[in-house]
Amino acid sequence: MAFPRCDQTVAWSALGGHFEAHGRDLDLRQVFADNPDRVQRLGIQAPEVFADLSRAHWDVATLRHLLDLARECGLEARRDAMMAGEVVNPTEGRAVLHTALRAPRGQGPHSQQVHDVLDRMLAFVERVRSTAGGAAPGQITDVVNIGIGGSDLGPQMVVPALDAFVHPGLNFHFVSNADGQDLASVLRKVRPEHTLFVIASKTFTTQETMANAVAARQWFVDQGGIDIARHFVATTTNVEAAAAFGITQTFGFWDWVGGRF
Repeated sequence: MAFPRCDQTVAWSALGGHFEAHGRDLDLRQVFADNPDRVQRLGIQAPEVFADLSRAHWDVATLRHLLDLARECGLEARRDAMMAGEVVNPTEGRAVLHTALRAPRGQGPHSQQVHDVLDRMLAFVERVRSTAGGAAPGQITDVVNIGIGGSDLGPQMVVPALDAFVHPGLNFHFVSNADGQDLASVLRKVRPEHTLFVIASKTFTTQETMANAVAARQWFVDQGGIDIARHFVATTTNVEAAAAFGITQTFGFWDWVGGRF
């Protein structure tokens, strides 16, 4: 279904007219004086989040025009199509179902597939945590994430966000730069028998990631590491390439999830 460009809609013209008549000289001090309940009217509550939009330079009429604009552009229909798993990325001809990865069990498309992987991830993590920080060989003290872009920034964001729940015996490191110094500086801090490497690449062909992964594997072997399958895991859709690398534990996702998610 084709939808108009936003600047070719009736709502866009109405929004522009409203700005010229009322928005250009909008004074927030006067708006709050005239509307003491403005915070309540322009606040949005969601689970664990409250967005206070009252300090933005708009009024209730602007909000109405923006909602009309969204409807005329088909935003609601596009949202519903995305959530249903329809192809909404025409450039690549694919669905955009990163939302399915975050949906509760049984409440999103492909729920069984998604939660099968999440269950395996949880079981693996619990095994690592159960002996983390120990001195015996094979007990993990350091986790090194090797990725780039979203496969690096995503985990880097999650670790401090969940800091209150971090196992006290685990240290986390992130490598993304193709400059060898990035990896070398991390490897100087860890020991092969106590390190878990996570190779994050949807295709398992990302140039920078694979260069660092190969270098990390060589360091592991040179330092006396003897069980690549135990100390390397991958998040990837390319299970065959990961197996050829020596990895047997993979956590996959699907073509309907863009790599950056």
